[in-house]
Amino acid sequence: MAPKLNVIFPESCLLVVVGVVIGVILVHVTDGVHVSPMTPDTFFIYMLPPIILDAGYFMPNRLFFDHLGTILIFAVIGTIFNTLTIGASLWAVGTTGLFGCETPLMEMFLFSSLISAVDPVAVLAVFEEIQVNEILYIVVFGESLLNDAVTVVLYHMFESYTEMGLDNIIYTDILAGFANFFVVAIGGIVIGVIWGFATGFVTRFTNEVRVIEPIFIFVMAYLAYLNAEIFHMSGILAITFCGITMKNYVEGNISHKSHTTIKYAMKMLSSSSETIIFMFLGVATVNKNHDWNTWFVILTILFCSVFRIL
Repeated sequence: MAPKLNVIFPESCLLVVVGVVIGVILVHVTDGVHVSPMTPDTFFIYMLPPIILDAGYFMPNRLFFDHLGTILIFAVIGTIFNTLTIGASLWAVGTTGLFGCETPLMEMFLFSSLISAVDPVAVLAVFEEIQVNEILYIVVFGESLLNDAVTVVLYHMFESYTEMGLDNIIYTDILAGFANFFVVAIGGIVIGVIWGFATGFVTRFTNEVRVIEPIFIFVMAYLAYLNAEIFHMSGILAITFCGITMKNYVEGNISHKSHTTIKYAMKMLSSSSETIIFMFLGVATVNKNHDWNTWFVILTILFCSVFRIL
């Protein structure tokens, strides 16, 4: 409807604004009763899997694995660096009393682990428009997929440290946190690959019933995600690597029509989920429970930008 706006702002920003407008209308119409349909369960169980599956299934595999070392350095070391530096910086500024409230170290780390995994939707949209170098594209894209697993582990680690209290943390707790990262990441990848191979095996026998092939691919990818979540592994990595495995081992078994169906259905589900997520973000922003702290907001954005650039 407004192509000029689309050129200036990423689609995700426009959707958030639309969500804010809807949120304001809802608050006035419903007389201050706040409606927030976006719960963590809704997000993680229904909204996220289609987006990640689409990313994993249509990823240029060769490029991804050729530059896996670079991607892992950014995704693991870069994300841990961001989390620790942003958290420590906010805590250090908090000790000067600028924020006018307490900023315990562990709670600042917990907060920084939430905001360190940058969502690349807007960046990748710009990259596609200006046709950047494909290696740069795959590094940013790959890092954005894998850093989610890192931050999930960091978040749970700092959450448990916050509950324990800084004085009660011993070195074995820190070592357990690092060990947990490897278990969560590798476990997620293994579960995803196993389900990918299972789908490849099942689709060898569907040549008489082509109509159920797309259903198998969606259902088994989703089962890989749920399977990983049940065992507290990384569901994001599981569904990503399930998609990568399927791309290699399922493509040859399914008909051309099934492939077309999968392609368009996956893109539709993924873009629908993204649209709903960004609009719900806008709706959830209109809330009377916010405790506004100007310095905290400004310094968070500043530290995010500086340490991300470094």
